Amino acid sequence: MSKHNRDVKFIIYQVLYIFVIVVLTMKGADINLQKVLTEEEAVKKTYADSLKKYIDSMLALGLVPKIELDSLKNIADLRNFVPPQISPNMITLQSGQLVVSQSDYERLTKQEQEKLKEQQKEDVKMENVDVTPLVAAPLVQYTTNSISNRGNLPLEIYGDDGGLIASIPAGGSKSFTMGGQRTVTYKQGGQSKSVGTKENQKPKINLQPLKSGGPDASLRELQSVVGFRISIEDDFLGQLDVNISGPVKVETKGNGVYDLTLKYAASKEQFERMTDNGSAPFRASFTISVKDKIAPHSVSRQGQFTFGEW
Repeated sequence: MSKHNRDVKFIIYQVLYIFVIVVLTMKGADINLQKVLTEEEAVKKTYADSLKKYIDSMLALGLVPKIELDSLKNIADLRNFVPPQISPNMITLQSGQLVVSQSDYERLTKQEQEKLKEQQKEDVKMENVDVTPLVAAPLVQYTTNSISNRGNLPLEIYGDDGGLIASIPAGGSKSFTMGGQRTVTYKQGGQSKSVGTKENQKPKINLQPLKSGGPDASLRELQSVVGFRISIEDDFLGQLDVNISGPVKVETKGNGVYDLTLKYAASKEQFERMTDNGSAPFRASFTISVKDKIAPHSVSRQGQFTFGEW
C-alpha cells in the first residue's frame, strides 16, 4: 500500500473514532475504562470488520471515500450496519477511474492474473520456436541428397512442380533422391525460400595409351603389359554402371580407374588362324560404356591395339 493510501486510511479511522466519542458524549455515557459495556450497547466486531473491509476495498481501487455526517445516529443502529453501495455521490472519480463492486474487482483481478499466465506460456512457446533464418542448401539433380534439420520445426522441400520431395522432422535428417527439378522450395514454419538446383553433369571417359602397339608391334609383347589406362570422371561414381567389352583383360584400380591389357590370342597357331584372311597391320578394338543408374546419362568410347606379327 502506498504512503498516500495509508494516510487516507488513518484519517478515516480517526474520523470514525471521533464520531463514536461524540455519540457517547451526547448520550451521556460514562467514559470509564473499567466499565464493561453490555452486549446490546457494544458494536460487534463483525460490523466493524465489515466497515473496515469496505474502506479497504475502496482504497484498493485507488478511490477516496467522502464521508458526510448529516446527523448523529444512535449507536445501537450500528449493529445493523450494511456497507453502502458505491455511488457517484459518495466518491469523486479522477480521469481514467471506474467504479466497480468488490466482486467485480476480484473477478477482473483474477482475469488479469490468468491472462498474465497465458502470456507467460506463450512467451515460453515462442522461445522454443525456431526463429533462425531458413538456410536453403543447394541440391543436385539425379542423385541422392542428404539434409539435416537443426531447427525446432519440421522442414519440407517441394519441387518446381509443387510436389513434396521430402519432409524432415525437427532435429532429424533424411536422404532422398532428386529428379530433374530445376528449383526447389524450402518451407519451415512461416518461412519459405526457393533455390536453384545443380545440374548433374555427364560422366567423361579418358583413354591413356601406355602400350597400344603399332604396325610392326609384337602381339606377344603387347599381351604382357598394360596397354591402356581408362579413367572415368564423375561426381557420383557410385551410381555409374561401367562396362568394358572386347579382347582385353580389365583390372579395376579404384576411383574410376581401369587398366586394360590386350588378350587376343593365346598362341602363335591361334594368332595365325585369326589373321589368316587378313594382312598386317592387325587391329583389336574394345569399347567402354558408362551409364548413370539415376540420371539419363549414357556415354561410350572406343580404343584399339595395333600389331603386325606374333
